[in-house]
Amino acid sequence: MTVIREVKITRVLPNYCIICEESVILHLCDDIKKNGLREPIVVEMVEQCFRIIDGEKRWRACRRIGLDKIRVEIHEESSP
Repeated sequence: MTVIREVKITRVLPNYCIICEESVILHLCDDIKKNGLREPIVVEMVEQCFRIIDGEKRWRACRRIGLDKIRVEIHEESSP
């Protein structure tokens, strides 16, 4: 089951597996300022927070430009 909602950006945790160049983040910052976040980042629930599955560069850019909230797509495990 997948749910899309807006959450406080401080509740989203990085996965630290992504290494990217500063220029990529700066480009995303400009794009998000101009066009907004076009698609939500993909996360999973971990206790009371969310861990990024996909979209860490977008999350970093959103944090850098000072967004308070971010749209997330929450992947929940379905029970058998």
